[in-house]
Amino acid sequence: MMNKKLIDPFRAAFHNTHEAGRVAFMPFLVAGDPDMKRSLAIFKAVSKYADMLEIGFPYTDPLADGPTIQAADERALKSGINTAKVFDLIKQLRGFYKKPVTVLVYANIVYQYGVERFYKTCAGAGIQGVLIPDVPYEEAAPFVANAKKYGVCPIFMITRTTTAGRLRNILKYAEGYLYLVSVLGVTGSRNSLQEDTTGFIKSIRKQTSLPLALGFGISKAEQIEQAARAGIDGVIAGSAIINVIENHLENPAAAAEAFIKGLLRPLDYQASIRS
Repeated sequence: MMNKKLIDPFRAAFHNTHEAGRVAFMPFLVAGDPDMKRSLAIFKAVSKYADMLEIGFPYTDPLADGPTIQAADERALKSGINTAKVFDLIKQLRGFYKKPVTVLVYANIVYQYGVERFYKTCAGAGIQGVLIPDVPYEEAAPFVANAKKYGVCPIFMITRTTTAGRLRNILKYAEGYLYLVSVLGVTGSRNSLQEDTTGFIKSIRKQTSLPLALGFGISKAEQIEQAARAGIDGVIAGSAIINVIENHLENPAAAAEAFIKGLLRPLDYQASIRS
């Protein structure tokens, strides 16, 4: 398979939420947490509210992640998850979830699996986006080449410290959407968005037509409303959901669904906020 035409499903998904007058909601979940059976049940419960999904490959040294997601990775790995089983789980997810899916995966997992083989398997599993947080754009060329070869969108993170020149170079590679990191540091729930998040979003908006998704620390409806006012296209919530899972391991799917219902209730008002 060579140079498969890249059809960007993310733009269509973001367009649909724009038309509905709200931001897109993208939950992040760790595959295999706390085990394969309960993980699939969580996928089923959470996906009902997801405009897109981001699925993490568990890793032993997740540098971008805080203690909540690290603990989820540990639970998944202890349950026996591996790269092949993550792909199997996502294939099962695709049996009932047809909207876009991104995977977050660390570079060592991709190298061990084989770079081209990894992207080919992603395409076969119905994965439309791949985000590798520990690969800078200077080292991204072989990953991007294989992503585009197999019709997968290469997703990149942008932080407040990303220079204008660096952003221009990232934009040469990026497809799908940009993942804006709302805070400096690792993932984890915060009580409020960092000061000048609005300015950060607007500064990136001026430089690209790609949809913008805000992640790291999203845990409250008020944060989603603030991001919506700033013109964000989507929000990514991970640690807050995974914390609920950790605290309700006897029935994590029901607990995660109840939390998301409460988090998204104010999104009914997004049409007036996004003016």
